[in-house]
Amino acid sequence: MDHWVGRTQHRPAERANAPHNMTTSKKLWLGFGTLAVVLVLAGLETFLRSGAFGSMAQATEVAPQQLDRLAAFLLLVGGAVAVVTTIVISRAIAKAERHVEDARTFADSIVETVREPLLVLDGELRVVRVNRAFYQTFKVTPAETVSSLLYKVGNGQWDILELRTLLEEILPQHTEVHDFEVVHIFEHIGKKTMLLNARRLIQAIDQAPLILLAIEDITERKRLEDELHQVATEIHEYTASIVATVREPLLVLDADLRVQSASRSFYENFRVTPEGTENRLLYELGNRQWDIPALRRLLEEVLPQENQVNDFSVEHEFEHIGKKTMLLNARRLIRATDQTPLILLAIEDITERSRLEDELRQIAAAMSEADRRKNEFLALLAHELRNPLAPIRSAVQLMQLTNDPEANKAATGIVERQVDQMVRLVDDLLDVSRISRGKIELRKQRIDLASIVKQAVEDTRPLVTSMGHELTVTIPPEPVFLNADRTRLIQVLGNLLNNACKFTDMGGRISLAVEVMGEEVVISVGDNGIGIAAAQLPTIFEMFVQADTSMERSVSGLGIGLALVKNMVEMHGGTIEVRSYGLGRGSMFVVRMAIMDSTTIAPSLGGVDGGPDLTSAQRILVVDDNVDAALMLERLLQLNGKQTRVAHNGLDALEVAEQFLPHLILLDIGLPKLNGYEVCKRIRQQPWGKDMVVIALTGWGQEDDRKRSKEAGFNAHFVKPLERAALMLVLAGKYPAAA
Repeated sequence: MDHWVGRTQHRPAERANAPHNMTTSKKLWLGFGTLAVVLVLAGLETFLRSGAFGSMAQATEVAPQQLDRLAAFLLLVGGAVAVVTTIVISRAIAKAERHVEDARTFADSIVETVREPLLVLDGELRVVRVNRAFYQTFKVTPAETVSSLLYKVGNGQWDILELRTLLEEILPQHTEVHDFEVVHIFEHIGKKTMLLNARRLIQAIDQAPLILLAIEDITERKRLEDELHQVATEIHEYTASIVATVREPLLVLDADLRVQSASRSFYENFRVTPEGTENRLLYELGNRQWDIPALRRLLEEVLPQENQVNDFSVEHEFEHIGKKTMLLNARRLIRATDQTPLILLAIEDITERSRLEDELRQIAAAMSEADRRKNEFLALLAHELRNPLAPIRSAVQLMQLTNDPEANKAATGIVERQVDQMVRLVDDLLDVSRISRGKIELRKQRIDLASIVKQAVEDTRPLVTSMGHELTVTIPPEPVFLNADRTRLIQVLGNLLNNACKFTDMGGRISLAVEVMGEEVVISVGDNGIGIAAAQLPTIFEMFVQADTSMERSVSGLGIGLALVKNMVEMHGGTIEVRSYGLGRGSMFVVRMAIMDSTTIAPSLGGVDGGPDLTSAQRILVVDDNVDAALMLERLLQLNGKQTRVAHNGLDALEVAEQFLPHLILLDIGLPKLNGYEVCKRIRQQPWGKDMVVIALTGWGQEDDRKRSKEAGFNAHFVKPLERAALMLVLAGKYPAAA
């Protein structure tokens, strides 16, 4: 029996002997051809010898001998034709068989070349042929394989009932075997995984059909697949761990937007259960919070178009958690275990972030508004500081040009009022800084409110008179006592009265009324002026806000007075509100404060008498780097009968003090060569300076400045400019100690 060992057994030299080794098909063709010729000749002979042809011969008077010769001739011709036909047919058949042989040789060459082991089996599953790859793969010999039944080859690796049944059905039922997997410990090659495929093999017409069995070693492929599956499983578990761990709610959806799984944080955040979530359509969850056409359209495009959903915002009243703002992002996800495309939907609760962003936007807008107000304030500050300078300069020039006592008196009054205005501006600015840093300290005492009202009205009277206003003051007949800082409360009422004057047209009406209501007093300051727009009422007490910023109304002010008033009142435990019925309809400011019981004793101010009586002191040293300021103060002291010396820097001050031994030193802080703090410290280090009275007279008035003054050894701290009345208190020893 023929079998494949390493090369085909059919050699080209054997083709020349093909006619001597006539095949069955050739014999059939030759037999058919000869039989056909004989039948034709027999038919002719019968025809010639029949009566029909005889009658024809008689009619044509043909001799019998001639007919015999004709029949012999025809027989000879028929034989020749048969021989020729047989030769032609035989040659055609030989040529066709050579083509078949060539095709078989070509097929054998392919079979021998492929790396896949191949077996050819007959109907009994007996091995007919084997290719070289089979011997090499399974390390066996032809003697061990060819002519053996398949299920007896090797150590019985193919003796599998299911496989045997499938193979036996191939020929009778024209079936095929596809990807039959066999895992076995083979005799010479160990444990392997083989994949078998088999089909019917068509032979020549006179040969029985066979079975072609192909065997593929997929051991390495299976190992890689197992490793990949293991990796995929690990990745899946790793991903699942991440999904379960992250705080952001996650959903995995299929192509129909049906929930395949959800993270633990999803259930915790939305307070739902897996039973009410998994295998449900996304837009059916909860109270249909995700049933949004735009969102649905975007998600449906993720898989087919490989799109992404980025930062889709959903604001909704959710079923169990109330109103929230959620941010949705979706990506295409391939499930590692079966390569199924899915959608990973991440849901982020940005409610708090949105709130903070809104707050930041509001803060940014407020800062922008504050910056605008600051710029307006700086422009107003420059305007307000320049305004007093013009009348001051004019008054000085008037005094230089005339000796008229009345004119000089009027000019002096103008200078004094304008300087007071500038001092108030600077004091307000300092108060703003102190309030913003919480550095204002109230010096409360038991005071009669009537005296506060009287002083505030007197301070405002020049402005009321100059603008022709009618001021009405109403106070109760019985005393009303408050536990308050007298100076600050006068400042509150003064600011309110000043505002009423400035924002009321000439000849207007202004009122100040005090009314007792239960345990509190209500102080109302009203006017019939320009009023306040409804939109400005909520911000009227904010820093740098002004009711009228038009160029036509050239009233003074920095927009900080009402902010100071509100802070001062609240520091006293009171409240302030504003009322206005609109532009052109006036306004009313109402202050409410607690009344102090008449039997309550207010805390002592302390420190009013800060030092010894200096009215008899004769020697006073003035130290200031501002030459004009030092000169004016020296002249004022000389007019009061004092002996004075002046120094303009720190080192000169030490030298003059040691020589002059003054009873009092009025010492500036910001000095060249040596600052006032160091000058005071060195004076205290000298025997002659231990008990000397040293008072700071400076433009530095913050709490830190006062603290440093005390630490340096100053007896008191005053802020420029020092009024004559204050100077007399200093000389009388009635001044607060440095604090």
